[in-house]
Amino acid sequence: MPTPPGAPLAYRPELNGVRAIAVWLVVVQHWATPPIMMGEMGRLVFFVLSGYLISGIVWKQQAYPGAPGPWRQRLGTFYLRRLLRIIPPYYCALALSALLPLATIREHPLWFLLPAANQLFYYLQSWGEGCGHLWTLAVDEQFYLLWPALLGLVGRRVRWLLVIGAAGLLFRVGWSLLVTPGFVLVLLPASLDLFAAGTLLRLLEKTEALAAWARGRYVLAAWAGWWLLWSVLHPLQGGNIWLVVFPTVGAGAAFLTLAWLLRNPTAARRTGLMHPALVWMGQRSFGVYLYHLVLPVFWQRVVFRLWPAGSEWREILLDPLPTLLVLTPLLILLSAASWRFVEAPLDRLKQRLRYA
Repeated sequence: MPTPPGAPLAYRPELNGVRAIAVWLVVVQHWATPPIMMGEMGRLVFFVLSGYLISGIVWKQQAYPGAPGPWRQRLGTFYLRRLLRIIPPYYCALALSALLPLATIREHPLWFLLPAANQLFYYLQSWGEGCGHLWTLAVDEQFYLLWPALLGLVGRRVRWLLVIGAAGLLFRVGWSLLVTPGFVLVLLPASLDLFAAGTLLRLLEKTEALAAWARGRYVLAAWAGWWLLWSVLHPLQGGNIWLVVFPTVGAGAAFLTLAWLLRNPTAARRTGLMHPALVWMGQRSFGVYLYHLVLPVFWQRVVFRLWPAGSEWREILLDPLPTLLVLTPLLILLSAASWRFVEAPLDRLKQRLRYA
């Protein structure tokens, strides 16, 4: 029986477990800078998951141009619900960053308020201190604006979604060759293959064709291929070839990972993704991501103020392990406060906004 219009999508606790692991891969990458690529795995999964969830909402609620009935009202509700979920917590993080202060946010406030941090970083060809991660949030917001119209245009045609995915790869290749490979990934078209992969998953998740591929061994093989590609291509041409290719390969690996978990709830339980601690952490993953680069800047300034230059303690406390030990509980507390006082109340308000 189809879900009636206005009904919420089914709650999948394993997806919160996925969010928790993905966000902490990013945190560890940024805090500890391990010699292997971890953070990008988290980002790839997040973008594919965004494509899956947003396409499900747009199709289920018929919130796209040309849909039967009052689609403009439903589309307005979709945008308002997205705004309530993302913008107020994001602005809280911006306010704290400006008070710290983070120079890039103080010098270019409008780019962050829009949000268009990805465009700013591309223009500057550099990351701002403590705010470089905000480019992904800007891309996500731009994706929310674009995707309903795009789905209204192409419908549920697998062929056209594959074309959109291929456009992401072609954009990275063309832009890198004709303009510059520098910061190409921060531009929205460079992530089209990731969002299209999530949309294809939503479209195909219950098909028998996908069931044959939604297996743990294929997931492991896909990520092994991604790592092998990294080891081979990352040293070449300053990593430019790797930057062009890896999102498409990662989109396939993330697609298979989510398909395997969604089609096999027992696999999610066996892997611990439904553990209450992971589900709790995944629910607060947005706050973790918002503040995870602000805290190291704060910690560095505290250490620099309390211990003079040349002090052995200064170097010890700024090493990766002490940083992780000190900042992890602080980040969890900060993300829990963001959920308790900002995100959860807004979520309750958002639930009152019913689709027409």
